[in-house]
Amino acid sequence: MKVEKMAEEGTLSIVRRGDTYQVRYASDNAYEQDRQPYTCLDKAHLATWLHHYGLEPWAIQQAFADLQRGGVTVLRIVCSARDISQLFPLP
Repeated sequence: MKVEKMAEEGTLSIVRRGDTYQVRYASDNAYEQDRQPYTCLDKAHLATWLHHYGLEPWAIQQAFADLQRGGVTVLRIVCSARDISQLFPLP
């Protein structure tokens, strides 16, 4: 019987690319392979997406403040291994 890890812990980095937002995931596991980025089509999509994966409203608001200043925002995330593999596929 295969035992699957229930939760993945890692870091999201988000940058604005024109009207879209590019989200990258980095696992806390140093041996984990780099994954492809996820693209959110607009601010509302990104806010809904972040809320769905458990980020608090104040953290989402701070992320958008950072992004509005033209920077990169970095957030901690914990979600299922299945969600990570679906959202951020391996190359």
